[in-house]
Amino acid sequence: MSQTDISSEIGELKDTVDNLRGALEIPMPPQFHVTQMKSQLEEISEKLKGIYIEMTDENPWSE
Repeated sequence: MSQTDISSEIGELKDTVDNLRGALEIPMPPQFHVTQMKSQLEEISEKLKGIYIEMTDENPWSE
């Protein structure tokens, strides 16, 4: 993954977080927001993990 690809991926993740924060303003039942957050946060976590491993060649989460 190139530096440009990494920068782009991080930018997209930042946008996703901003969208999640903005979505909290939508008047929906709390469970709706919890479900969306759980799904999106899992995806964000996996992408950040992949970026970290790509950049460092280390995986501190492996067992």
